[in-house]
Amino acid sequence: LPSRIGCAAPLRMAAGGVDCGVDCGQALGCWKPPLHAATTGILSSVIKGEPTPLDLPPADPNKFIIAFCGSGTGHLIQALSVAKMMQKQGMVLVGVVADSDANERMLKDMVMPLGVEVLTIPSITLVDGEKGMVLPPLVLRNTLHAKKQLMQPKLKEEIVSFLSRTNAGMFISFWHITFAYFLQLNPVPPSIKVLHIAAQFAHTSLDFSQLPSPIEVVSKATMEFMAGIFSRSGHCVTISPREIPNALPPILEVPKLVESMQPRIILCYFLVQADAIHLEKLLAKHGTGGAEFHCFTSKKLPEPKGRPLALNSYPKQRALFQELFSKCTGAIVSTGNETIWEAVCRGVPVLTIPTAEHGEQLLNSSVHSANFPNLVRARKKVYIEDVRWVTEFELKEEAVSESLCLRRRVTELIEKGSPILSPPTASTSV
Repeated sequence: LPSRIGCAAPLRMAAGGVDCGVDCGQALGCWKPPLHAATTGILSSVIKGEPTPLDLPPADPNKFIIAFCGSGTGHLIQALSVAKMMQKQGMVLVGVVADSDANERMLKDMVMPLGVEVLTIPSITLVDGEKGMVLPPLVLRNTLHAKKQLMQPKLKEEIVSFLSRTNAGMFISFWHITFAYFLQLNPVPPSIKVLHIAAQFAHTSLDFSQLPSPIEVVSKATMEFMAGIFSRSGHCVTISPREIPNALPPILEVPKLVESMQPRIILCYFLVQADAIHLEKLLAKHGTGGAEFHCFTSKKLPEPKGRPLALNSYPKQRALFQELFSKCTGAIVSTGNETIWEAVCRGVPVLTIPTAEHGEQLLNSSVHSANFPNLVRARKKVYIEDVRWVTEFELKEEAVSESLCLRRRVTELIEKGSPILSPPTASTSV
């Protein structure tokens, strides 16, 4: 590839093709469109298949199922929040579609208490809880493996049987790509309303000038391709803190607004352990600044040789996380969405660190810091100066305003709902 990796200039048509319009002397032309096109071409060659409509019994418009991507808790939390909204409208939850990335604790603590049938289908694994992003060749392998499993008659029969038994008139899915692909290959009757809801849909509108690295270009191309699969199997709805058409505000339970910045309690969550270990070493070297740190990762951090951990370490668990979140005065987290939105609603500062080579989180980091310039600070790596920004943060009018604005939008959704989430009718079509 040409070497002008840091380019952030807008593209233009130039002699010989597309160029960035900047005479930097480092590139023969802009590398972003060809890389984007190559990624799309490779993915298009993998995901193919002729659709065969499903023959399902007449669906009950008062019943619904939820589906979620299990690589993190965010999509499930959104799904559970929407389920509560639908139940307030008198609809009945009759089933859940998970994927094989959903861990046993997540299913036991958050899904099984719903008391409905749960169907687990293959996932396309993109993230390793300890090593970070799965390498592109392995992602391709995982995609082919999931496709092969979905094409097996036994699994198709199991999914069709689940859909027939639950007899739901509405499917609400949260970034569950393999379920969307199944529905693309096996379209449901038009009387069934299918919604795909995710913050990731917003990234498809990013311009190349906002993508400084190859991994971000590849991620945008991947998301656009995935969005195509979702759109061919249902209606796509973006989650955004901004008021944009065909979008929902962040779907979460509004946390208690912070009342005091004392005592200093910093809540940390990292998708991979390497980031948590780096933070722990910084605190061991420079001190905690009088703050109390609580850190969640896929499993408890190992004890360093010759000294105790400089922070409190826990394996990921929702109940304890929520308990500590209700007391926290700041957060240091990987760059997902839900925890950042919740922290902004609480009115506390957020230092967010995208997981290394995690394209989606790299895109998220710039979006969050732009949406919440006073409460969110995005960095590629944790530095002690940024940790001190969190531990010494004092609430000012601008930060409070950001928090109250988001709280208002989230509260309106909870109290008034949205036409997007209206139950299906006899005229509903996918």
